[in-house]
Amino acid sequence: MDYKEILSYYSREDIQNAIIAFSKNREVVGVYSDGGFSKRPNTLFYPADIVAMVKGGMLEFHGSLERWAQPLAIKEGNQQDLRVGWDLILDIDCDFVEHGKITAKILIDALKKHDLKTSIKFSGGTGFHLGVAWEAMPKEIDYKKTETLYPNVARSIAVYLKDFIRQDLERAFLKNYSAEDLAKNLNLELGKLLTKDGIDPFQITEIDPILISPRHLFRVPYSLNRKTFLVSTPIKPEDIESFDRDKAKPDLVKTEIRFLDGFKENEAELLVTEALDFQGRNKAINEKPKRPFKEIQLKGKVSQEVFPPCIKAISEGLADGRKRSLFILLNFLNSIKWDPVEIEKFVVDWNQKNKPPLPESYIRGQLRYHIGKEKAILPPNCPTAESKGWYDSFNVCKPDATCGVPKIVLKNPVNYPFKILGAYKQPAKPQKRAQQSYKKQAPEQKKYKRRYGKEEEAW
Repeated sequence: MDYKEILSYYSREDIQNAIIAFSKNREVVGVYSDGGFSKRPNTLFYPADIVAMVKGGMLEFHGSLERWAQPLAIKEGNQQDLRVGWDLILDIDCDFVEHGKITAKILIDALKKHDLKTSIKFSGGTGFHLGVAWEAMPKEIDYKKTETLYPNVARSIAVYLKDFIRQDLERAFLKNYSAEDLAKNLNLELGKLLTKDGIDPFQITEIDPILISPRHLFRVPYSLNRKTFLVSTPIKPEDIESFDRDKAKPDLVKTEIRFLDGFKENEAELLVTEALDFQGRNKAINEKPKRPFKEIQLKGKVSQEVFPPCIKAISEGLADGRKRSLFILLNFLNSIKWDPVEIEKFVVDWNQKNKPPLPESYIRGQLRYHIGKEKAILPPNCPTAESKGWYDSFNVCKPDATCGVPKIVLKNPVNYPFKILGAYKQPAKPQKRAQQSYKKQAPEQKKYKRRYGKEEEAW
């Protein structure tokens, strides 16, 4: 593609309008043929800005994942003040476009299971960019403004989704290719691809959470790719399997689809909650407890008779809040140590009471993900004076004397049956050491006491 063709493409009014619309509240820079960026910070306000940058040698345009009140004012030290939002962009990096299509399809299905639509575009190379717009994000998380929690929350979502899709992605690759063919095509040692139970799908494709970082840029929709001269084209999620790279040729591209459009407010709430709970669970597994705790000892199954009022209300079936309720039920039943078979039967029966029932595929997917995890996580905490929380949002918080009225004293619904059954998880009391006279202590103990000033440090 020569200079005149590049300038002609970027001079198209529809292309200019699409790029300018996407550039609002973003840092946008040009990219030279050698991959170098133009001066930062920068943005695009008018179509003439695009033409001027192309005449200055720019071949493609990259924009920020973050949204800024004043993109041109960004500098070290003021980013938290200027950031007004951020989009979740998952960059599917792979060597072959067919591998990217498989990964994108699995990710689209995963987001559907979280009651979330997907916006997707071809990168112009061999990969794809999947996006969830800022408009879908909850605006507060743990009483903190979500825009201030970038990149941590976005990275947590990416890590969670990689774990969530791993098995399905592995099956999808093995359905289409043998492990030997995959290794050969990727010029990869077979032993590096194989695992104890199958293959590692992330040797074939990658979704790197580290790329979600402050001031990270990605190719804006309808920009050219400077290596292939194909267009970074938004496509409909349902068209991913039939997508062909030839459709991204500049002279064939139309701007009918806008990337990151059409999301509903708080649409990503379930995804964010699941991701942060997944992060918390992994952190709890990896960290050593600071204080020893007694294990909860229960004789037999915790019966439904001692379930808290909110769980009983959910168990009757709902018209609103069904997916959030499934999340609550699975974590609650796991936490009270119900058997996986019993959990599955309870949830399947419960779903038939919902109006309408959730899709069976969604139920099965959530059961597969939650049941059998090494460490159960608690359901969301009970409402407080500062935060009403999930249970009030679909009217199942109906506290009784055990919960505490008028003020709720239980922190979490899981505490309810344990309080009734007298099985609270209490800290183990440290054993008392026999008091010793300092004069009778061994020389080693005296040395430690002089150094640390505390007798305990000598033990």
